[in-house]
Amino acid sequence: MKHKRLSKLVVMLGLLVMSGCTTDVKDIDKINYASTIGVDYKDGKYHGYIQFNDFQSVAKTSDTQRSPSKIWVGEGVGDSFEESLFDLYRTSQERIYWGHVTAIVVSEGAFKQGIGNIYDSFVRYYEFRLTPWVYGTRESIKEILSTGGFFGQSPLSTILHEPTGIYSQTSFIKPIKLHRLIGQMNEDGFTSCIPTLAVNKKNWVEKKNKEPKLTIDGAIFLKREVYRSYIPIEELIGLRWIQSGSVRAGVSVPSKTEPSVEIVVDNPKTKLKMVKIDDRPQYNIDMKATGYVVSRTNNQLQGIQQLTQKSTESIEKEIRKSFMAGMKRNTDIYNLEHNLFRYHYQDWKAITTTEGMLLNENAIRDVHIDLNIEHTSSGKNSTIHRSE
Repeated sequence: MKHKRLSKLVVMLGLLVMSGCTTDVKDIDKINYASTIGVDYKDGKYHGYIQFNDFQSVAKTSDTQRSPSKIWVGEGVGDSFEESLFDLYRTSQERIYWGHVTAIVVSEGAFKQGIGNIYDSFVRYYEFRLTPWVYGTRESIKEILSTGGFFGQSPLSTILHEPTGIYSQTSFIKPIKLHRLIGQMNEDGFTSCIPTLAVNKKNWVEKKNKEPKLTIDGAIFLKREVYRSYIPIEELIGLRWIQSGSVRAGVSVPSKTEPSVEIVVDNPKTKLKMVKIDDRPQYNIDMKATGYVVSRTNNQLQGIQQLTQKSTESIEKEIRKSFMAGMKRNTDIYNLEHNLFRYHYQDWKAITTTEGMLLNENAIRDVHIDLNIEHTSSGKNSTIHRSE
């Protein structure tokens, strides 16, 4: 009897397991995995975009004759961001899974309309994670999501999904994730910086055919979810010296138009120090970094003291130039107000128009740069002679 009861119990458990598998679990090839979400606002409507990738090209195989990656980009339209995604559900053929989204691209028009009702959807739906990279753009989102990487790879191997690779080689505008952006937008006096994507159709060719590739062409700035400005990357060259987390940056000495030496600066560390002049807050900037010479076009600036002086002068010019670019657009790109709020709260509280008082030509008082140029990067005689 005991053996019969045990057998019946095993059979019943087996039936339960089998029924669970057939009803609750779907095969992975029966699900569409979204990798990127795009949001645009134009003509009074929200346009939602979804990017699918061919995972056969992503997976590593022993077959050396790999076919080029396939990319699918869908576009839906609605009166709200959610409606635009539901419009895409109707033609998605299979269930869409959102847990693998690693990038979000928002148009300038959508930023101007307001990002609050967009990220609210990500926060509420359980499948969405708060770790995707966030980008802005002034170009076609459909074209950006359709641009692949090198060697027939998918967009998963591009700036869109892996921005830290190129940032470690040339730090211009720091990439930002969604959870970090949401936190910044809830901070008093904080101006968020979101890198903007564009499609470069000039730099690369394959068999004499133009190969479009993604690039960072500037940044969109928000304050408390409100759009402030777009600034092109050429005018943001000084931002890399102020933003925390910069890894590596190059500077032409004595100037970009007439370079004599190219210096690479590693891990710059910058501090903002507030000083009061006539009861008005101003800031001194202290920066400390190491550097080395990577190229020389002529025999000028051979002495270490002169080379260091000219290098620090070039960096200071970049810092002041970018601050002025932000000031003209009423944008606090260096977050002077947030520094005042965090470290000098009583001064911040006493000023009713803090941002207006900080965004003026005298806001940055002194810039002190402690730059240690260690070597010339050459295999022979790599140490710079310290005497003039």
